[in-house]
Amino acid sequence: MSLAKNFGVTHTKVLVLAMQVESPFIKNHTREPNALPLLIKERSIPMKNPVRSTSSIYMIPLIFSFFLIAPITVMARGTLNPDDLKHAARTEDVSSIDGIMKAYYEVVSGPANTPRDIKRDLSLHHPKAQIFPLMHDKNGKPELLVFSIKEFHEWGKPVYDAGFFESEIKRTVTSFGQTFHVWSTYETRTTPNGPVVSRGINNLQLYFDGQRFWILSSTWDSERPNNPIPK
Repeated sequence: MSLAKNFGVTHTKVLVLAMQVESPFIKNHTREPNALPLLIKERSIPMKNPVRSTSSIYMIPLIFSFFLIAPITVMARGTLNPDDLKHAARTEDVSSIDGIMKAYYEVVSGPANTPRDIKRDLSLHHPKAQIFPLMHDKNGKPELLVFSIKEFHEWGKPVYDAGFFESEIKRTVTSFGQTFHVWSTYETRTTPNGPVVSRGINNLQLYFDGQRFWILSSTWDSERPNNPIPK
């Protein structure tokens, strides 16, 4: 999904030619701190009939249940909304690493002025996934950007509109348990059979939930004279 790789620029991702690095789609999200439970301060209250004070015993389970349930409520705020999972994936796209990598390249590739299949791309990614384009300025200084899937497609639209085809030429996968790390060497063209414009390596984190694979995050770096692709 390394879009900024075209237009003959080899020392950096080319999307910097299409848009300023200070993209309007880069947002700083500030999460409000979770409110702490109210503190209960105990005090003595004189009662006319001390016998009735025994009824307070029955309040103890309710008080303890509040403090037991409160943390669960806070934790639930981080769970997924059903709407987050509304983008149904094709079985062939997510049942194997081969399938999800094939789809990963297909969703960004296409001729000029042709809309990309963003819904299919969303179906490949975990609802909370992010993309981290790595840019370089004219002096080679790196800058990491952060996008959601939708923001990334908006940011990359100028490159799509010019024609962009990306294909995988090599892949290395390491795994532990349900997690997978994919190093995918790519090359890009502006037409399906045109000359190679740029090369680099995509870096993806995948998760297998027992039924399907999810892309959790991706970043990449482009090949440059001082950053050649390993043999």
